[in-house]
Amino acid sequence: MELKLKCVSSSVLRTFYCVLLLSVPLIKGFTDTKLLTRDDLKSSIDVFTQVNVKAFGQLLFDIQRYQLIVGARNYLFRLSLEGLKKLEEAHWPADPENIHTCGLKGKSEEDCMNYIKVLVSHGNRIFSCGTNAFLPECSWRDIDSLKSRNVEWESGEAKCPYSPYTNSTALMTSQGDYYVGSTIDFSGQDPVIFKITAKQPTLRTVQYDPKWLSDANFVASYEIDNFTYYFFREAAVEYINCGKVIYSRVARICKNDQGGQYLLKDKFTTFLKARLNCSIPGNYPFYFNEIQSVHYIEREEIFYATFTTPVNSIYGTAICAYNMTAIKNSFNGAFKYQEKPNYAWERQTTQHKHFQCEMSNKKNDEHILDSEKYQLMNDAVQPMTSLPIIHLQLERFSHIAVDTVQTKQHDSIHVLFVASVENIIRKLVILPGSKEACLIEKIQVFPEASTDTMKVMKLLKDTNSLYIGTELSVLRIPVHRCDRKHSKNECLASMDPYCGWDENKIACTVAPHRNPQSKYWHQDRIVCPKTDTPVNGEWGSWSGWFECSQVGYDALGDRCLCQKRFCDNPAPANGGKDCEGNSVHVSNCTRDGQWTDWSPWSSCSQTCGLGMKTRRRICGNPAPAFGGKICIGPEKDEIFCTANPPCPAATASPIDGHWSEWSTWEECSAPCGGGIQVRRRRCNSPPPQHGGKECIGCNQDYKFCNINPCPEVKKSTPWTPYHRVNHTKDGYFEQRLRFTCRANVPDESMLRIGHMRKEERFCREGSRNCLDSAFMSIDGGWSAWSTWSYCSASCGGGVQYRERYCDSPKPVGGGMECQGSARVDRPCNIESCHEVEGWEAWSVWSLCDENQEQQRKRKCKIATNPSAYCTGPTKEIRMCIPSQIEASANQDVRSKEDGIHAEHIAGGFVLGLFLGIGISTLGCYIYMKRKHNTRHTRVATQLIPVKPNTYVDGNEWKNNYSNSLSLHKMDHQKATIKRNGSQRTHLQLENL
Repeated sequence: MELKLKCVSSSVLRTFYCVLLLSVPLIKGFTDTKLLTRDDLKSSIDVFTQVNVKAFGQLLFDIQRYQLIVGARNYLFRLSLEGLKKLEEAHWPADPENIHTCGLKGKSEEDCMNYIKVLVSHGNRIFSCGTNAFLPECSWRDIDSLKSRNVEWESGEAKCPYSPYTNSTALMTSQGDYYVGSTIDFSGQDPVIFKITAKQPTLRTVQYDPKWLSDANFVASYEIDNFTYYFFREAAVEYINCGKVIYSRVARICKNDQGGQYLLKDKFTTFLKARLNCSIPGNYPFYFNEIQSVHYIEREEIFYATFTTPVNSIYGTAICAYNMTAIKNSFNGAFKYQEKPNYAWERQTTQHKHFQCEMSNKKNDEHILDSEKYQLMNDAVQPMTSLPIIHLQLERFSHIAVDTVQTKQHDSIHVLFVASVENIIRKLVILPGSKEACLIEKIQVFPEASTDTMKVMKLLKDTNSLYIGTELSVLRIPVHRCDRKHSKNECLASMDPYCGWDENKIACTVAPHRNPQSKYWHQDRIVCPKTDTPVNGEWGSWSGWFECSQVGYDALGDRCLCQKRFCDNPAPANGGKDCEGNSVHVSNCTRDGQWTDWSPWSSCSQTCGLGMKTRRRICGNPAPAFGGKICIGPEKDEIFCTANPPCPAATASPIDGHWSEWSTWEECSAPCGGGIQVRRRRCNSPPPQHGGKECIGCNQDYKFCNINPCPEVKKSTPWTPYHRVNHTKDGYFEQRLRFTCRANVPDESMLRIGHMRKEERFCREGSRNCLDSAFMSIDGGWSAWSTWSYCSASCGGGVQYRERYCDSPKPVGGGMECQGSARVDRPCNIESCHEVEGWEAWSVWSLCDENQEQQRKRKCKIATNPSAYCTGPTKEIRMCIPSQIEASANQDVRSKEDGIHAEHIAGGFVLGLFLGIGISTLGCYIYMKRKHNTRHTRVATQLIPVKPNTYVDGNEWKNNYSNSLSLHKMDHQKATIKRNGSQRTHLQLENL
């Protein structure tokens, strides 16, 4: 609805009335008097933000240094506890290779960053872990210098979750043992409680066993006496036969747990868990099954926890409190056990000595079997009150922090700060006797329409402040607002345990020097605030400026700016007084501009000739304001003045030119050998005008420079490619050229090539190698040694040899022969022959196999104890050599028939002697007969002419080798070919 407000304003010139039509609607319905908005807190709240930094999810207090350690995305910060001033920052981004790999695995760019998930301290160091693009990484740092060089890096596997969205909890015990509850795999399917210590092997819960952990979401963990406690929610394995439901749990593990030796090796043997009961009792109890947050009061051993209903159930939430006695009773009671998967869960009892951390040096197998058999307690942990401390519908509590406050009448009052998913923090007081929860105030953490969300909330007694980590910032909010109570009645009626009336200051304050027993500080007995007490109204904060209409007598504009405030902080109630003052503030009304009257004409701009006269006006009668229209038209008017006498003709005096200052000397024209430097000036100071004289002198000046002689420079061109210059029958000559010049010049580019150098070599036709025509003498070089030959005797001592050849390269021309021996011998098979008397004969050499090798074998004649009678190998291997194969084959054939004896050799020798004499006699006869035959008969068959040597021409031999190479060093194969060619030539001539 629109509100029409009539007000009176005055000015120096006139007074007018205006009526404002406000377009802001009034708040209808009941106004929550206990709600404090973000604007109400802006004077007392501290905020820390940084550009491009998000996810402030980890907070760690360092009281000794009065600082707050904050873990965010890609950053670690050190902030002051009061004011949240930045002391230090450490940039910790994810590795670029990990980011690339993370993207390839289907994760978004936002998820593939380094989210800090673990932040704990031990002594003067902090241990922090980040997701590091789904490849966790941890570091140890000095608590007072995050960027110091003393940073120790280690893998975050089994110490930190992979995903930034995983719920996890971690603690560092007083002994320095590290415990973490989280999922420790990429897929998030392996929930685990892990223990890492330097003195013992790592321990964990059993993997993929729902009786231990079933899709657990961890909330908090604490070190208490000999145990570590873990609060989490998980799928209830005992209810699985009836459907899936989530139960809240508390688990306990002994700190001195060493794991099993064989059974449950590297696994916890003292792990137990119990259900946390938070419900509205009745014939059909209504359960709040999903735990969201826990706070532990160490001095009183009390846990406060927030619970919610499942998201697909009735929207509700509750707070329940548990003492340590109830938790111990549950863990000391009976177990719940299921013998087989299809069997019902039964109640069983057994000894608890092993689960009470009473460890002996010798591990009892019966205790280990109990550890594997029992994990779930039969009795749930019951709350301190029959009903939840508070339960609400259509709300969901997310975080809780608890403070204990000493008041005038009580030593300890529990004050609960409970945050909801709607980002509202309720401040509740628990009355000591009845355990009734009284609402003191509600705090709206974020401005309206903000999309920020809370991630963590902690309370610090030393500063009486709440510290909240959100998606975009870190906040510090004081736990009390005593200064908002302006009267004694209002102060005492608020029932805030932090506030009382100070007679000396005549103000509502906290207890002076934290002593609530001070005589001049008054505080009533804490009860729930009375609802019938008169409450005087107080103005809320002014709204932002908005446009509003203006209507009235002689109004020059049509728009204004307005502010509104409401009497709702608190609103008057129970007969209380209304707020005093105006609820609307009007300012900046629109005003159009108007011209003033024209000024008188000015004097003429000159005393002779044609001049100008001007007059002016300004847009200031009134001036435009607050978006009003400007004046229309010119602000200056001009006319010509023609009554002046004509001006005499002007004559200009001549001005002679003068030189400017010399410029600096330019760079020398040559680096050596004498150069020239130039400097210049211009005739422009001033230039000659109106017939003035030109400047006298030169505009340039020269001097010699760098007269030292230049060093000698030598320049050569690269060798040209070889080109043929002379052909012979045996081959051809090749030449290549290059040119060289040497002179004393400053730059080699000034050289002119003069001297030519030539190299020549000779190449044979068809050969890849060419010889320098000037150097044809080459010394010989040894080839590599050949392999050792076979031993000359199989036993009793033989000889092996190896050879090398003087062909790498062969000596050419006047080159020297290779120095040294061409053959080396060594003894072999030196064992006595009587040691091989037990062997049978060697078998025949086998055919060549795929490795070009032959094999033969032999057997020992004595089968009972062959090692005593037979020594040496049972198998021999040799390379396949054709000549050896043929000789061996022939020898084997003869051996198979009857062997070779001495008489065979003698007979063969005699037979060969006679056969040789006969053949020699026949040859002599034929030769003598042809010699004495003087008549030559013509050969009937025509002989085909044959070239003496198709491989090496006679001329080629003369040209290439006759002068530079000796005949006895020529290749044996080529020499043979030439001799054969000559013999064929002689035969041809004789036949013809």
